[in-house]
Amino acid sequence: MFGNRKMLANLTAVTGLLALVACQSSSSTPDENQVEATLATTTPVELDTHEPDSVKPTDVIKRSKQHVRRTGEIYLMRGLANVFSRGIDDMARRLRQDGYDASNFSYSQWQPIAQDIVNRAKRKKVSYPVIIVGHSLGANESSKFANYLTANGVNVELIVAFDPVERGVVRRGIKRVVNYYLPRENDVRIGASTKSADNKIHPADGFDGKIENIDFSSDPTITHVNVDKYGPYQQATLSSIASVTGKLRKSGTRKKGGNSR
Repeated sequence: MFGNRKMLANLTAVTGLLALVACQSSSSTPDENQVEATLATTTPVELDTHEPDSVKPTDVIKRSKQHVRRTGEIYLMRGLANVFSRGIDDMARRLRQDGYDASNFSYSQWQPIAQDIVNRAKRKKVSYPVIIVGHSLGANESSKFANYLTANGVNVELIVAFDPVERGVVRRGIKRVVNYYLPRENDVRIGASTKSADNKIHPADGFDGKIENIDFSSDPTITHVNVDKYGPYQQATLSSIASVTGKLRKSGTRKKGGNSR
C-alpha cells in the first residue's frame, strides 16, 4: 500500500512537471552585452541576506566573495516554482558557511549566469573546479548548463542531479555526473507529444567522463519531492565537492586559471 501511494504521488508530481517542460524551452542564447552592462550597474550582493526565491541572475553574477576560502564555483538550481527544492537551498547555505563560492537560484535563470562564467573564463577569472547541482527541473537543466559551458571552453568537474524528469545527455568536457533518479515505468503523453520514461543521464559521442545513474526506487521513503533533502545524498554531494576543491593559496585570493582537464 505504501509503495502504491509513493508511486501515485511521484507520478502526479512528475506528470505536472513534464507538462511544464513541454511548454518551455531553455535554448535561447544569453546576451553577452546585456550581462556586461548589468555588471556595470550593480554592487556585490550577499546571497545569505536575500530570500532564496528573490535571487535574480544579476545577484548571482555580482555575488560577494568575501567569505570564500576554498577554490571552485558551485551552482545549485531549484525546480518548479521554487516550492519543492529546499534541500538545494540548504546545501547552498551550508557550503557558503564552509567558505565555498556557492549560489542557489531557479532552474530558469542559468543562462545569463553561464554567460558570465564564459566571459570570466576568457579573462582567466574563473575559480575552478566548476560544479553544478540541480533538483527536478533544475536537474534537467544541469546537463544543459554544463554542455553550454563546455561548448564555450569551460570544463565542468561535477554534475549532481536529483531526479530529473527527462532524459539528459552530457558532452565532452564534463568529468563526473551523479544522477539520483526514480525510474518511470511508462512514457507520459502530454497533448500531442509523448515524453519518454527515460530520466537517466547518457553520454554523447566523445564523452570521456564518468556517469553514475543511481536508482533510489528501492527505498520507499525517498520521493521526487524530497530526494534533494535526503541526508545521505546531501552528505555524499558535499563530500564529493570537498574532494575536488581545496583551500585558497592565499587569504582573500581566488585561484584563477584555465581548464583543469
